[in-house]
Amino acid sequence: MATFAEAVILDITHRGRGHFVVDALDAGLHSQSQLAYTDGPFACRALVNADDRPVRALRVQADGPWTIEATAVSSASVLDGAARCPASDVLRYEGGPGIASLCHEGDPRAEDGGYFLVDTFERDGNGFLDELANHVGPWRGEVPLTGPCLIYARSDGPWSISVQPL
Repeated sequence: MATFAEAVILDITHRGRGHFVVDALDAGLHSQSQLAYTDGPFACRALVNADDRPVRALRVQADGPWTIEATAVSSASVLDGAARCPASDVLRYEGGPGIASLCHEGDPRAEDGGYFLVDTFERDGNGFLDELANHVGPWRGEVPLTGPCLIYARSDGPWSISVQPL
């Protein structure tokens, strides 16, 4: 179990061949969200404690070696115009308002095509700002993006983002 008092980014990896699940647990040790749910080798980044649902602990189910390391919110990769990510990730957008073009390629292993949820948070990770996408399966769209902010995309497949400043 791990306890986090402030917003942090979790670097999550799994090197096993089978099932891998990471659940964020609340103070009552009930699952509040899944940070990873996949099969086989996997790596992603997750943002926790950036909203009003503090994480008290993590529950990991894995068939092989795994690691989870907490890093500062400042370790988020800078989104400089465009980025492509293989799975869930946290990006730091330093620009002003713009239009974000999002593309979720989907997960061909999932019957439903996989999930894609993108939220924005305050730059320091202390507060939810907006939901940019919430879709199942491959998806492409454009959405307004306020800036600067943290962008947290939860995805079990490849996705990309590009921003056209206003």
